[in-house]
Amino acid sequence: MRLQILASAFALSSSAAAFSDSWPLVMFSTSKFLDATSNNHIQMRSQALEQVQDLLTSCPTENYVLIAHEGVNVADLRLSNAMSNLHHAIGRKEIQGKFIVPEVVGESIDAAAIQDYIKRACYEQAKKVKPHFTLIKASENEEEVIKQWEENEQLLNDSYTVLFVGTPSTKTKTATSKSEKTIYEPEFIESLHMDLKRDVSGNAEKPGNATRDTRGLFEKYQFFTPGIFMGIIVAIVLFSLLGVGLRALASLEVSYGAFEKDMGPAAQKKQQ
Repeated sequence: MRLQILASAFALSSSAAAFSDSWPLVMFSTSKFLDATSNNHIQMRSQALEQVQDLLTSCPTENYVLIAHEGVNVADLRLSNAMSNLHHAIGRKEIQGKFIVPEVVGESIDAAAIQDYIKRACYEQAKKVKPHFTLIKASENEEEVIKQWEENEQLLNDSYTVLFVGTPSTKTKTATSKSEKTIYEPEFIESLHMDLKRDVSGNAEKPGNATRDTRGLFEKYQFFTPGIFMGIIVAIVLFSLLGVGLRALASLEVSYGAFEKDMGPAAQKKQQ
């Protein structure tokens, strides 16, 4: 049952390779972690380290062991036989507090900075501690890895806290960087800008003609051409003739007797 603790925790992670530069973070201690209540299985580096510092700020134990295993990801920790030493250490009965983040996105921790933080936190609590750091390289064989774990287990006395992190290997980070550049580098087609402008070349002043025309408007332009004058004269003549005709029609007078019938004896006799 002890070996299944990490396997069940990491099984909650949705994908074994959700992020190419992610790494697992496992912290366990003989002291109980009251504030380790985060349910986020994928966290950014700053968020995860902030919670680690919050748990270490009270200097809960006397001994601190930091282990960084190069090239280890969440998929490796899901299998109990792949990291049996870690599964065995976290499954000890004296362990009271556990803080596990299956996938932390970003660069791995700065071991020196974490050690300095632990020293300062314990100094404020009037404790003098000396954190121990171990880097397990990906190129080392299984026997060497087991030997390093055994050396660290000798430091696990009655009161201890262990912080285990995985670090992406250099080859993986380089290949991932090249792959991301190849995949995500967009290619943009330079847009063609066509500006519509007025043709003002004809109105542009020539360098040799620098004098300004100061003549008046009527001097510069001819508003009344000979054709306009002829049209005006013809219109005056036509309107004069029209006026004479209208006055002649108005002066005609016809007597009313011209429209009456002659009903005298001569007219009646003519009709018979």
